Amino acid sequence: MAEFIPQPVAPRRVGLERVREDIHIHAPYGVIRDRLLSIAKHDEWLADHFRDYEARDGALEFTLVLPGHSEAGRLRVDDSDPFGVRYHRDPNDSGAGEIEELSWALHVETAQDAHLTVETVYQPRRGLFGPLMEWAMLRPQRTQALRESLWNLKRLVEREYERKPIF
Repeated sequence: MAEFIPQPVAPRRVGLERVREDIHIHAPYGVIRDRLLSIAKHDEWLADHFRDYEARDGALEFTLVLPGHSEAGRLRVDDSDPFGVRYHRDPNDSGAGEIEELSWALHVETAQDAHLTVETVYQPRRGLFGPLMEWAMLRPQRTQALRESLWNLKRLVEREYERKPIF
C-alpha cells in the first residue's frame, strides 16, 4: 500500500478567493486570443478600476482601485493553453501584490463566435472588518471591474472584426 505524504501548501495559496464572469463575443476565438495576448494594448479595454497599467517583458502591472482599498497586481503571461491565456503571480516575487491570477478561457461555439470566461484569484481583506468589507463592497466592485472589462473587450473586438472579417 502506498503511503500518503502531504505536500506543503504555499502560504499565499491558502485562503484565496475567486471571482468569475463570462460573455459571448461575435468573433473567432483566434482574434479574441490575439487581443488577450497583446498586453501592451490591454489599457484600451480594461475598466477604469484598473489604473497605473504597464506592460513589459511578458508581464503586466496594475493597481485595481476599489472603494476604500486598492490592490496591486504584477502578473506574468502564460500562453501555453491554445484556448486560454493565464496571467499569474511569480511565487518568488514577494512584492507582486494581492492579485494572484487572471485567467481567460475561450470556448469556441462556432467559427465566428466564442464564449470568454475570466476569473481572478486574489487575497481577500483580512482583519476585524475585512470580511464585512469583502462581502459588502469589495467583491461586488471586483465583479463589476471584470464585467466592464469584458464588455469593453467585446465591443472592441466585435468592432474590429466587423471592419475586417476573416472567412
